Parts: sequence; C-alpha cells; structure tokens
Amino acid sequence: MLQTSSKFPSFKILLGINLLFFSCTSNDPEGKYVGEVKDWVHEVFEGNLLAEGKECLVELSLSQGPEKMIAELLFDHPSMDPVQRTGSWEIGDGERVIRFDDGKSPSEFYLIKRGVRHAFQSKEGLANDDGSPLLLVRNGGRSRKSSYPIEITFGEKGGAVIEGAGIPEARSGEWSRVGDRVTVTIRLSKYKNNQGEIVPEENYKYFMSWSDQKDDILVLEKMVVMRPFVHEDGSKRQSWMSSLIFSDRPMLVAKK
Repeated sequence: MLQTSSKFPSFKILLGINLLFFSCTSNDPEGKYVGEVKDWVHEVFEGNLLAEGKECLVELSLSQGPEKMIAELLFDHPSMDPVQRTGSWEIGDGERVIRFDDGKSPSEFYLIKRGVRHAFQSKEGLANDDGSPLLLVRNGGRSRKSSYPIEITFGEKGGAVIEGAGIPEARSGEWSRVGDRVTVTIRLSKYKNNQGEIVPEENYKYFMSWSDQKDDILVLEKMVVMRPFVHEDGSKRQSWMSSLIFSDRPMLVAKK
C-alpha cells in the first residue's frame, strides 16, 4: 500500500493552495474607481557649478500650467552680476528640454534624471572644472504638488474610460490584467493647443495593483507616457517619453 510521506503535502492540500492563490489574484475590476493623483506643478532644482575655481549657484525653476510651461534660470557667479533667464520647457525623449529665446547662448538645455539628482546639460556642454557634469537636486521645500481627481471605469470586455488626472476630457482605452497587476492604456490623438502648436499623439499607460488591505481598492503605482518621434526621413519610432513613479501611491476606491 502506497503511503504519503509526511515531508510532502497531499494532493488535496496542494489543490487547496492553488485554488486559494487563484481566488486571491484573479479579481477583475468592474465599474468605476475614483481617487486623486498628485503631480508637481512647480519644481525648483539647485546645484553648484565649479568654474575657474569659483563656485557658482545654478537654480532652475519649472512650472506647468493649463496653457504654458514656464522655465526660469538663475546663474549667480561670485565675481559677476546674477544672470536671470525666462523661457519655456517641454518633455523630450526621456528628458526635459528647456529653451530660452532671449538671444543669449546657449539657448537650449536638457534636464536628465540620474537617481535622486538631475544632470543639467547643453549641446555645447556644461561641466565643472574637473570635467564632471553639473548635477542639480530638487528642493522639496520650495517645490509644490497639486492634486487632480481621477476616475477609471472598467468595462466587461476590456474597455476602459479615464477622466481627470490632467487629461482635458474623458478618454477611452483598454484594460488588461497580468497576475495581480492591472494596466490601462489610452491613446491621445494629436491636437492643436491654445498657442497654435501641434501636440503629437501620445499613449498613456497606468499600472495598478490590488490593495493588501481591501479588495475594492486599486493602488496606482506608475504612469508611463509614450510619444512617437519622427526621424529626418519621416519614419517614426515609439520612444519612452517619461515615467512617473508615485511615491505616495494614489488609492482608487470602487464607487458603489
């Protein structure tokens, strides 16, 4: 007679564990989930540039409003009068592009995230005396966030509608689930803003997981924005634009 060793669980126990695991991770969202997303509306980055043995203060302020993205740059050399410049900024290919139309050079800069710090560069190059890049750190005390309501409605056949979170109007998309993760993807067609500029098409992808505390709460972990960039020959490539990982993860609660 074949006996089951005590070292191994029986088939029934294994089956029970598998069924329990499946039931805990197979929840599909249904209906409307509401919450708030916090995003930076004003950021201040600070750092020091060592030039010709002198330590120079560099301060960059980036503000985003409903119609305009404003950039302000302060360069303070101990032997010169402070230089202040005002321009605009936009999200580029994995970086923020800052432009100044004031006749001074350089007129274009790039802010590139490197861990907790940000490299501040120009096409002509911007480095300390020892050749190291100029690094700026966000001043959390002088920067500020704002809250935006967000609503996601999940349909039965993979359809989804997102409202709020900085999007001017409700947008339709698709949702899917892989394991205990839920993703929602929406596509924004190109449009003309109030300045008459053409804003290229963008794809927004939201990554969520179920809360450990309640089964009717989705935790928003990350949002990725994709934009097609055009080569000189007119061909397009899909490139990573920006990724926002939420430090204070928004809770989206099922609306009864």
